[in-house]
Amino acid sequence: MTRSSRSRGRYAPGPMPERTERLAIWLAAAQVVDAIGNSIPRRYVEAHLDHLGVPDRLRPALPVIKVTTAGGLLVGLKLPRLGALTSAALVAYYAAAVRFHMLSGDHPVLWIPAAVFGAGAAATLTNLYLPAIRPA
Repeated sequence: MTRSSRSRGRYAPGPMPERTERLAIWLAAAQVVDAIGNSIPRRYVEAHLDHLGVPDRLRPALPVIKVTTAGGLLVGLKLPRLGALTSAALVAYYAAAVRFHMLSGDHPVLWIPAAVFGAGAAATLTNLYLPAIRPA
């Protein structure tokens, strides 16, 4: 993508690919739905977090992480540097999630969704946010 003008010392982003924008919006919506699901105490969720070895003190942070990253992805459509930071953080988050699932011996049905979300975050990073902040 090319930059047509500068704005306050920063490169003005060019038009972002529509398909990748939809991916960012979908990923943000999925984060919110997942946060809601994780914030409702359920025996299965608690038992699975125990199985994965997630400390009790970190569990309340999971929905907060998911909601704030959803906001970062959406605000990132206007502020691509924030979107890039958020997407990169999600790639790391989901890579760690996949690794925890694999180390605990989970069936692929349980870790493949995290891998797909991580791939979606990587796609938004490389195809949407980074091209919008790179100088021409």
